[in-house]
Amino acid sequence: MRALWLLGGAVLAACGGDSDPPGFDQPAAALHDPVADVYLVSNVHGAPMAADGNGYITRVEPDGSMQRRWLAGGRDGVTLHAPRGLAVAGEVLWVADLDRLRRFERRTGKALAAVAVPGATFLWGVAVAPDGTVFATDAGGDGVAAPTGTDAIWRLATDGSLTALIRGTELGQPRGIVATGTGVYCVSWRDGAFFHVDHAGRRTDLARAPAAQLDGLARGGAGTAADGRPLAPAWFASSHAGQCVYRFDATGGVQTLPRTVVTPSGLGYDAGRRLLLLPLANAGELQLLPI
Repeated sequence: MRALWLLGGAVLAACGGDSDPPGFDQPAAALHDPVADVYLVSNVHGAPMAADGNGYITRVEPDGSMQRRWLAGGRDGVTLHAPRGLAVAGEVLWVADLDRLRRFERRTGKALAAVAVPGATFLWGVAVAPDGTVFATDAGGDGVAAPTGTDAIWRLATDGSLTALIRGTELGQPRGIVATGTGVYCVSWRDGAFFHVDHAGRRTDLARAPAAQLDGLARGGAGTAADGRPLAPAWFASSHAGQCVYRFDATGGVQTLPRTVVTPSGLGYDAGRRLLLLPLANAGELQLLPI
């Protein structure tokens, strides 16, 4: 596995891959593609709920170089408006973009198709279950403007059918999501809740963060310690209000990681390097946090 260049906890953008200078514009979510061993970062680059076509996806190589607009509006006739959640399944890259779930070729970025989510206003997190089912949260607003009331977790089955797994404002504006064989784990912006929803749409509350405005969620930490001890998986959530990352366990425990982060967005996880990928929207950085 190749090494990453680091600068003050952020990926060093050594050079750009196009005419734009290296960097990010309101990075919203990050993903590690373990097959290509690259990081993908979604950039809103504009008003968070505007269909302005300014959004794009950045591809960051392990040496710190990047293709800033690797996947941008206009390619293959597709316009990215406010891309946020990212997920990879097989050869497909899924991107949440306002009221659409967009599909691209994972390796080339070629547009494949889009699935319109009826009534959705702000799709946020995307996750793919082991059986290929795709789940996406509708955050029901951007956290700044008045909530839209469309809070939901949507399920796109492998046969193409789209249904709401659960919906309602009691979800508290759901954002980050992780899919497993038992259902989905999710965090909420309004309430700071960490909860599980099974395949029948039954919600189980697991924990509540000391400060709310939770954005991203990642599962990581499982493996073996240096002394041979097995490490249980943990759940990590980024918090705007807390300006931090929280570590949850499935039994309800929560602790604050000792690092201040301002406007943290959607989390990713690099399992090989045991790094949390943490975009900072206002700073325009991608920070790498060892866990």
